[in-house]
Amino acid sequence: MTPPAPRFALFGCNPMAIELARHLFSAKVPFIMLEQDAALVDIARREGFDAQSIDFSDDSALRAVGIDDFIDGVFCLLPEDSRNVLLTISVRTLAPNVRLVATCHARSAAAVLLAAGANRIVDPYEISGARVHELIEHPEIVDLLEQTVFGQQDLRIAEIRIPIASWINGSSLTRLRPFMPHPLLLLGLVDIERGRDLVFGASGQDHKLDSDDVLVIIGPNHSIESFQTIIASPHPPS
Repeated sequence: MTPPAPRFALFGCNPMAIELARHLFSAKVPFIMLEQDAALVDIARREGFDAQSIDFSDDSALRAVGIDDFIDGVFCLLPEDSRNVLLTISVRTLAPNVRLVATCHARSAAAVLLAAGANRIVDPYEISGARVHELIEHPEIVDLLEQTVFGQQDLRIAEIRIPIASWINGSSLTRLRPFMPHPLLLLGLVDIERGRDLVFGASGQDHKLDSDDVLVIIGPNHSIESFQTIIASPHPPS
């Protein structure tokens, strides 16, 4: 039986790419890993992943793996910003409509990657710093993570869009936090006034919440459902 065509292409076989590959593999999502360094390709293959050597600058090689055909999404996970920029330009030229996420390692590279055609930018250091800050400031999150590790709760990530009739529309993130059901964690929000990038909840700043802003949360299903009800209501919890 022919295996399904990969839906996603992961450029890079570094530790970050390997971790993403593990999640995709667990979710049974078809993907392919692409890397110029043969030694890194071997590491990915030993993990059991479909990994191939490729010349990132060769458009014909990119076409051969389906970049302009059946690939739905691309992750540019190379360790150098300059290589991610060049790869983003090449992929966007071949596939104008493909979803493309790129990592950046210097703040100045984010704008360049967006201009090159990336849909989303991920700063791994900002993510790590935000999570460390959250753990320090909110020790209850440690309990949440421990419960997850030991299988006591099923967690999922959810996106909740603020409706125009919500009581929190026009208010602030600070006002919302006391009404978040335990042990729900706010990862961040997509603020429509700031574009489509994720603003991390642990950034140390308050944020005005408006209709169509998206709250990104993680927690057990029952807490997420309770929170959705709270957000949808025209009146704050009594």
